[in-house]
Amino acid sequence: METMRMDGSERDLEEFAAGVLRSAAPIEAPTPFERRMRWDLRGNTGSISAFSLRSGISVTVTRCRWERASGMVIDHAPMVLEFVLSRGPHMRVRSSDGDGYLLGGGTFQIGQVKRPLQLVCAWDESALGQDQDNLCLTIDGRRLCELLGAKVLPAPIQRIVADTGGYPRAAQAMSPPLYRLLDEILGCDARGLSRQLHLEAKGLELMAAMVDQLEEGEREASPLLSQHDIARLERARHTLLARMVDPPTLPELARHAGLNEVKLKEGFRALFGAPVFTYLRHHRLDEAQRLLRQRACNVTEVAQRVGYENPSKFAAAFRKRFGVSPSTVG
Repeated sequence: METMRMDGSERDLEEFAAGVLRSAAPIEAPTPFERRMRWDLRGNTGSISAFSLRSGISVTVTRCRWERASGMVIDHAPMVLEFVLSRGPHMRVRSSDGDGYLLGGGTFQIGQVKRPLQLVCAWDESALGQDQDNLCLTIDGRRLCELLGAKVLPAPIQRIVADTGGYPRAAQAMSPPLYRLLDEILGCDARGLSRQLHLEAKGLELMAAMVDQLEEGEREASPLLSQHDIARLERARHTLLARMVDPPTLPELARHAGLNEVKLKEGFRALFGAPVFTYLRHHRLDEAQRLLRQRACNVTEVAQRVGYENPSKFAAAFRKRFGVSPSTVG
């Protein structure tokens, strides 16, 4: 089986051409904001297009057809949130953490690589002679909050952000609206100035549709929580984050939300994917990382702003979550 290698941290098509194809594949620039490349590796053909939207969404579209069993090794660096639509035969993926999953076959996946990982991807004989389309949208979590007009991310996305695993993901079968939007982006024939406007509109519409589908799947997956319970748990979450530096006790939070403590603890974990104060700790450290990247405060000041009185405990918690010392960020 022929194997290719690429660096998943690189979004540059010249790197893809040099590292994956090992050839001087020509880079096309149909518009100032978009680049495209086609390849042919002994019958395995395809194309990759990359463009950035003014909304802060980056889009990569890959279309390929495999005529011989092939594989790819991706050395993946940490990255922002990614939303992936896949149509066509399944691709088997295994990470250096030992995690395995299938990509393709009409699936929609959201995930985030948290630390450097190696992903080994393989297409076997069942994929031969079939077309596969993949569309990946990447966006920073804070920018997604801004687009949604929300202070916090929707619960299913927040769980992925809060997860400390190497590559947390959530996957669902694609709905008809997602297939339609995939086709409209892949088949976009707008030219000139209108092309960027068209892709901007479709990219935002697709992001909105994926968020809606995630939240709908969340409601369906939580049949034991009534809408009444969910509303009160959301109230508890907002209160918890608003009082990040001086958080309420569990009994106080339960009284404010209108729930008993057992329902609060069990429901919070079910809905948001983590116990109450684990969720708070992850939020504090995520906010600390944001402040450090802005270089507006030193490490001690950031620790105090997110509720840590002891800088040493803050540094230990930060290293545990992100794998680096806070003094190295920014």
